[in-house]
Amino acid sequence: MKLTAAAIALSSLVGAAASAETLRFSSFEPPVAFLTKEVFTGWAENVTAASGGEVTVKMFPGGTLGRSPAQQLQMVQDGVADIAFIVPGYNPGVFSGVTVGELPFTVTNAKNGSEAIWSLYAQGMLDGDFDKFRIIGIFTTSPQAIASKSRIDLPADMNGKNFRASSPNLLVAIEQMGAVPVGGITGPTIAESVSRGLIDGSFNEWNALKSFRIMEAVDNVLEVPMGTTPLMVVMNKEKYEGLSEKGKAAVDQFSGAAFASAFGEAFEGQNSAVRAEAVAAGKLNIIEPSDDQVAAWKAATQPAIDAWIAATPDGQAVYDAFVAAMAAN
Repeated sequence: MKLTAAAIALSSLVGAAASAETLRFSSFEPPVAFLTKEVFTGWAENVTAASGGEVTVKMFPGGTLGRSPAQQLQMVQDGVADIAFIVPGYNPGVFSGVTVGELPFTVTNAKNGSEAIWSLYAQGMLDGDFDKFRIIGIFTTSPQAIASKSRIDLPADMNGKNFRASSPNLLVAIEQMGAVPVGGITGPTIAESVSRGLIDGSFNEWNALKSFRIMEAVDNVLEVPMGTTPLMVVMNKEKYEGLSEKGKAAVDQFSGAAFASAFGEAFEGQNSAVRAEAVAAGKLNIIEPSDDQVAAWKAATQPAIDAWIAATPDGQAVYDAFVAAMAAN
């Protein structure tokens, strides 16, 4: 039986529609949070447009596919989500190499930090189970400050206080200062934990202070660079490999080094804007440390850096390459 030209065209359209993929992008952040609303949604729209209709990336914010930040990676492995925004620190040991971005007094801004950490990954310098996933992006936040109920000026002021951080490396730094390190508290529950008196404070950058309403629970922010929170966007590897060539190309176009630069620039800009809002509101005591105070904090956190270098394969080389990559950007 011969097919008419119209029938052939219709068959082609049906085949294209059948091959089109909808990719579910999970974010535990509220839908109005800056990263989810602007950066990740923008990425999804760009990939969708570039694919020419072969791929549609659909956002699932606010934990609609799974609320816990610590579960996002497993959701990608299990196929519950195709793509997810993850905090590697909530899954210790899986992407151990990215923890170089957690070290205090390394990253000076999100753009340089994100570009540097992607550069190390691209060179194969970072340990971790990267091959199990399609890595869409690796980033660092802006440097974290010390947000707290009670005023903290020097490391000695941390003594005896319960303090939260998102990673083992920063928890080591907290312990070095005589504070009680508290892990297992995810971003969405920090403000409640402070309000209930479970912790005195946390290491966070301005974006997180706003997104998770932490600035409403604390009274003081000391601006010393207490490392960053490395962040990632990962994709189910089998899902990626099942895409059409045009679909893969669309994902690749907005991933990797390009995504690191775009993410870092957007993050740093928003971080500065949130800080300016906080200054204008005048509700927080924002402390800019003196040179002597900075030196005291640097000395207090150096043992955490030394411990990371000693515990990491080629730790000194990785650390030196990270610092050099930021200086080159």
